[in-house]
Amino acid sequence: MASPSPLDRCWVVKDTPGSSPIMPEVRAAVGRHWPDTQRAAASVLGDEALAAEIMEAAIEQAVAYLADHPPENQEDVSAVLIRFCKQEVVRRRKEREQFAFIDISFASEASSSCSTIAATEAAIDDERLLADAPPKVREAMMLRYGYSASWGDVAGRTASSRAAIRMSCKRYLNRIREKLGIPGAPQ
Repeated sequence: MASPSPLDRCWVVKDTPGSSPIMPEVRAAVGRHWPDTQRAAASVLGDEALAAEIMEAAIEQAVAYLADHPPENQEDVSAVLIRFCKQEVVRRRKEREQFAFIDISFASEASSSCSTIAATEAAIDDERLLADAPPKVREAMMLRYGYSASWGDVAGRTASSRAAIRMSCKRYLNRIREKLGIPGAPQ
């Protein structure tokens, strides 16, 4: 049995008061932003299957918000849905940061012990790479590279100019490259 389409996700608000007039716009916004939600779930959370749960939560929140704040046009509906999708992804990412499960059950096997330990260390290093970044830069990098947000959106969200936040991210990426010994990093 195939999983429900992104438009089928709208069933969660079927009987919500005030949802009927805006449902066509919500359906259009869901269809338009479904691929972005899948990419964000895969890149930020590591599991594309979570996109369905993220979208359902975002639809519920968006419809509740739009019932109290009627949208002027389709772009308002899209903007509200995107905002709630991003908030849900960030919330789930923060939940996952609190728990670090590293399975080293295969470390006892001689043949795979080195690769398991190396993978475990790499996972820990990945978390540490951004942990040292200033909060604005960490947020900007997650928005830009995790959510594929434009530099304009990143600048607005971090209350910085486009050029300033872009340069801060570039400098931090260069520091990461230098730490990892990646060729092309400034010395």
